[in-house]
Amino acid sequence: MLRFLVLISALVGIAWFLPAEARRAALIIGNSGYQHTSLLPNPAKDAQLVADSAKRAGFDVTMVTDLTKADFDQTLREFRQQADGAEVAMIYYAGHGIQSGGANWVIPIDAKLGESRDLRFEAIDLDGLLETLIGAQLRMVVLDACRDNPFGSNWRSAVRSVPRGLAEQETEGALIIFAAAA
Repeated sequence: MLRFLVLISALVGIAWFLPAEARRAALIIGNSGYQHTSLLPNPAKDAQLVADSAKRAGFDVTMVTDLTKADFDQTLREFRQQADGAEVAMIYYAGHGIQSGGANWVIPIDAKLGESRDLRFEAIDLDGLLETLIGAQLRMVVLDACRDNPFGSNWRSAVRSVPRGLAEQETEGALIIFAAAA
């Protein structure tokens, strides 16, 4: 609950300092219904709470749940148009997330991830999320991702040792918020 209070405070703070006519765009994603690993009960509910808060803070909100890889790619492509030229553009993601090779990945609901090398074909990396927001003046990504790797027990021993949690990452011109410690 504390993470939502912090996020809501950040949204209200952004709304307070921007002019009323400033354009704000938010993509809110909640992935709960995973097909090949454990279901997560909270992401869809959390996404709704964040979407409601973002609307109150003056954001034009697009909320989606349970995205497959193809849906994820299409949603990011469409949201890129909303983010271009916005004073603030934000992506909030709740669902499974994995760190591998120092990169953070968010997991679509249809990912099978037989091994870590499948990530680039079946998941979305944080850089891809940030790239979607490149046309906005202020870019924000909030990762409210489950901190363990639900696929790792099936991975070959050489790649099974993917660290728990997500890697700290700093990007110039962007604010990255981790709902749990990186």
